[in-house]
Amino acid sequence: MLFVVHGFVLANEQEVSHSASSTYEIELSVTGKLKFPVGSDLRSESLEIVTQPVHAHSNLIYRQKVNPDESELGPTAVRHYEHAVAKVVIGGDCVNTQLPRGVTDIHVCTHEKGLEFWFREGFLTQSEADLLTVAFDPLYLRALVPPSNQACGMQWELNQAVIADLLCIDTIHSGGLKATIKDCTDEGTAVQIQGNIKGAVNGAATSITVEGDYDWTMEDNAAGGVSMLHIVIKESRDVSYMAPGIDIEAVIEMSCRSQKTLRPRVVAASSGGMSKDGRSRRGPGKPGFRWTCDPYDRYDVVYENNWKIIEEGSEYLMMRFVDQGALVGQVTLTPLPLQSKVLTLSDFENDIEQTLGEQFGHLVSASTFSRDDGTTIMRVASVGESEDLPFHWIHYHLRSIEGRRLSLAFVVESRHLARFSEADRQYVEGVDLAPE
Repeated sequence: MLFVVHGFVLANEQEVSHSASSTYEIELSVTGKLKFPVGSDLRSESLEIVTQPVHAHSNLIYRQKVNPDESELGPTAVRHYEHAVAKVVIGGDCVNTQLPRGVTDIHVCTHEKGLEFWFREGFLTQSEADLLTVAFDPLYLRALVPPSNQACGMQWELNQAVIADLLCIDTIHSGGLKATIKDCTDEGTAVQIQGNIKGAVNGAATSITVEGDYDWTMEDNAAGGVSMLHIVIKESRDVSYMAPGIDIEAVIEMSCRSQKTLRPRVVAASSGGMSKDGRSRRGPGKPGFRWTCDPYDRYDVVYENNWKIIEEGSEYLMMRFVDQGALVGQVTLTPLPLQSKVLTLSDFENDIEQTLGEQFGHLVSASTFSRDDGTTIMRVASVGESEDLPFHWIHYHLRSIEGRRLSLAFVVESRHLARFSEADRQYVEGVDLAPE
């Protein structure tokens, strides 16, 4: 974030694999404002913006054990969360986020797009993954190691390749971070860090100022020697297709202590995480995917995290597909009422043509197939124009054996079709209508 009674079991060190670990406590406080566009045409040169005040606070406490063997995705760790909560107030609306009950052991790894979080029994939601994402994550703190020939007043530039990871942004266009040794003793080194960066997040320009300090101890713990860190980040980010813009100040307080041995403890038996109505999160989990569940439990989706939730409510869910900061496609999921009459493919084609109206050009393809779980799927692809731009539409109608129905409407600007590739088919594979 940078923005049923459970049983109990007695766990020993071998079962939870948290020996020789480090314990972190991280507090993040954010104040400022969010910038929302008026209307949906972000390409307008005279884009009107409205603002809402935002206040947020999160607290994370976890024990971390780093896997010495790096996976193909990069360094990995298992974090046992004792506490993970966030409260965000936007205008008069308040949202509280925490990990699902019974889910405490989270796997995390680094890769070229940042950090990936998942747990063995299932998948996290987008907001839960955001809760766990904080700038200056411990997996990146070895970038802060001082030079071997330490001396008071010594300065050095941080490796620019890791600054984007430290700040949870996609790209750096200019600027950097500079570290200065303020004090150096046998017990450790006090370091000041500061700098200005211009970059981008999901294609939106951002300007960031960083000021802070940290203590580097001689003990080689999982944080690369960082025992204390205090960072103030001021960021101004433009509105994007994925999220509102921001003008905020974020304060990060982090402490770390090494633990060579842990006593057996009582831990909550994992439920694998459930929706409020008991729908499973469809494990086993794996990196690179998120989970969302309809508020009325009519469907759920396991999806690649290139998809971002834009609007979510009882009537529909809208998500957008981003690739290297570019908006490539969009999907809208609309639950449909139960219906005894079975919709034919011809009827579905006619419905689509009527819905698109003047935007409809011509039909590209139409097909019907069934999945192993009995879900019948109709797929209709068409082309046309909207606002003088050529688009491809891909419509799906899903019907379960019990008669649950769901409409999915994908829209892709024609110039991005090759980039979008098979994203619609992969997304539909993750949709489940069947009740638990």
